[in-house]
Amino acid sequence: MKKFAAKAAFASLFALIISAAFAIPSHSAGGNYLYWGSTPVKTSALNVCYEFAETAMRGQNFRNIRRSGSEVTGSRGGAYAAITCIGTAPRATAVVMAVGGDGNETARARDDLRTQVARIIRFD
Repeated sequence: MKKFAAKAAFASLFALIISAAFAIPSHSAGGNYLYWGSTPVKTSALNVCYEFAETAMRGQNFRNIRRSGSEVTGSRGGAYAAITCIGTAPRATAVVMAVGGDGNETARARDDLRTQVARIIRFD
């Protein structure tokens, strides 16, 4: 019985080590960074919030800017960003998400957009 328990323990340990070896990421594989943040904007209207998002992307030199009913997207350098707006009281909230292969560049894209969209004021 002791031999069986020892063999079972060894087999379990061996299986765990093999599983861990396949779970460890390769150093040659690239990773991506995802950063997000939110900020209140100076409007309560969602459609105006999306206008602010588009204006912020243009002001920060993003390319391939696309606007849908639920987000504004674009890219700058190696970072891809999306801004969506949430109806909160008393002002709407812009949620800025950025993904890219360079952590610093991606965080900078998120920060630049979040700062820009928060500063926009619309005079009617």
